[in-house]
Amino acid sequence: MNLIKKLFLVIVAVCLFTAAQAQIEVARLMMKTQLPNSDGSALTWQNISSTGFGSFLNFGFSVAQNDAITVEGGFYYFSYQGSSIYSAPCLISYRHLLASSGDNDGSGFYIEPAAGYTFGDTDIQESDAGGHPFYTANGNPINQKVAGPAGALAFGYLFAPSGWIRFNIGLRYEHTFVNGDPATNVISLRISHSFSFGRRN
Repeated sequence: MNLIKKLFLVIVAVCLFTAAQAQIEVARLMMKTQLPNSDGSALTWQNISSTGFGSFLNFGFSVAQNDAITVEGGFYYFSYQGSSIYSAPCLISYRHLLASSGDNDGSGFYIEPAAGYTFGDTDIQESDAGGHPFYTANGNPINQKVAGPAGALAFGYLFAPSGWIRFNIGLRYEHTFVNGDPATNVISLRISHSFSFGRRN
C-alpha cells in the first residue's frame, strides 16, 4: 500500500473516531490466505487472526415502536506480522427489538441483520504458487484486497433513549465476500450510541 493510500485511510479513521465519540469497538479479524512459507520458496495456506480496533457512525430511523432502519459507516484497522489490513464497511440494517422493557421506552435486547459493501485494502503482496510476488506494469506491488459485498448480524442491548441519542452494547459478526482474494470474518464487541430520528409512539 503506497504512502498516499495509508495517509488517506489514517485521516478517514481519525475523522470517524473524532465524530463518533463513544462509537468504538474492539474487533477480531479471521481470514485464511496464501502467504510465503518460512523460507519464502512457495505459498502455503495460513490462518490470519488479529485483534484490532474500529470506529463507526450509526444512524437509526424509527419505522415502528420497536423497529428501526439503521445506516452505518465504519473503519477497522488490523495488524498481522508487520502487515496492515484496513476495511471500511458501509451497511444498511434492520434493528428489531425482541422484547421491550416494562416502561415501553424502546429499550431492551435487539437483533440486527445488515447488508452492504466493505471497502478495504492490505499491504500483503499477491504472489504466484511459487511465492514470486506480482507487480503492476510500472513496478508497484499488487496487494491482496479485502473489498466486496458484506453481510452482518448483531445482537445487543439498546438502552432507553436520551433525546436523539441511544446507547447500546452489542456483539456483531460480519463476513465480506471477496472476489479473487480471501474472504474476511470480523467479530466485534461494541459500546456505542446511535443517532435516532423519527417519531416514537
